[in-house]
Amino acid sequence: MPAKNSTTNSVTIGGIKLLIGNGASGAVGLEAAARRWNKVFLVTDSEIVRLELHKKVIESLEEYKVEYDLFDQVPSDPPTAVVEKGTQLLRQGHYDGVVAIGGGSVMDAAKAMNIMQFHEGEVLDYDNSPSGGKKFSRPGLPLFSIPTTSGTGSEVTQYAVITSEKENRKATIGDPMLVSSEVFLDPELTIGLPKRITAATGIDAIAHAIEAYTSNRVLNVPGSSVFSDTYALQAVRMIGANLCQAVKEGADLEARKQVMLGAAMAGFVSQAGSGGAHGMGTPLGARYHVPHGTAVGIMLPYVMEFNASICPERMKEIAKALGCEVEGMTLGEGALSASKKMMQLLKEIDFPTLTEYVKTQEELQLLSEDAVKDKCCMLNAKALNVEEILALYQAAWKGEVRE
Repeated sequence: MPAKNSTTNSVTIGGIKLLIGNGASGAVGLEAAARRWNKVFLVTDSEIVRLELHKKVIESLEEYKVEYDLFDQVPSDPPTAVVEKGTQLLRQGHYDGVVAIGGGSVMDAAKAMNIMQFHEGEVLDYDNSPSGGKKFSRPGLPLFSIPTTSGTGSEVTQYAVITSEKENRKATIGDPMLVSSEVFLDPELTIGLPKRITAATGIDAIAHAIEAYTSNRVLNVPGSSVFSDTYALQAVRMIGANLCQAVKEGADLEARKQVMLGAAMAGFVSQAGSGGAHGMGTPLGARYHVPHGTAVGIMLPYVMEFNASICPERMKEIAKALGCEVEGMTLGEGALSASKKMMQLLKEIDFPTLTEYVKTQEELQLLSEDAVKDKCCMLNAKALNVEEILALYQAAWKGEVRE
């Protein structure tokens, strides 16, 4: 059921109904009414409200006489206190569903609030750390997710990343019960997104795809990843071919759409695993407050170069997906061309470098000691030790990718 005056199509994948196209977010009211909802809890942030990006959603809900309460207090890297506040409001409100509109932080917070309204304790009790956490016993209310950036893929994942204020770390809450019921992929919501945010979120998305394709989860079980491989490579193609245009010509709706679809495809395969770029990016965010996508992107080409010797066949396929002409190259040359192409893309979109945040090489040792504990570094094509991590940070600090 498309929105009025929209070019929206729908498809159901893995139990998630996707509504895709310009104006798709205007179908929220219609979809809510079809479920016989009377009242929803609308989760967003103050910037979305300031820019009125939620206006189309509210107008749609009002058109179909669906009441809503607005919670617009989600910050970047949502802390447990915000989750707790939203949870309490959900418990008091007698809602039929939850609607989240925003970036990954908003959608993660909405997932956590939604499921915690039916569970005891704190959200961090359910942290998916290496030692495991408590298990959820039931899902939350049906969740509609509407991304306004094209990055984390949270709209289609079973994960929510919540910040522990006490420990100054990000905790990953993961369970199939967190997955959205419906997702509205509306590229019109990304028009006007600043170039730097478009670049950072897009690189985060392509990193998800690349790491899902090269995770040791995939490498250690040959032949088991045909589905995730297909999605991952297609996401690399779509984002790689369109991100530069989306950054430089932000009003190009087709480029925006292709990046948004690629990000969602990368999100679908997030369970295949992550890698060193995410693992090494996390301490940059914790210690220097580097935005997540920026931190991941800074490290991505260096981790890709490292992995070229671990899984050269797969890195060569990534190079091809990025548009590299690898015919006539040796396997090693083809594999290395992927990291070179990524570095070229980062330069074209004026991506930040490590030295903008880390001023001396002496600081890299502490970052390495943090990163080696990160699960994503353990899931890299080859699990990274502290010496290898330090060498990668040093290469990024110097800006060196092998020619």
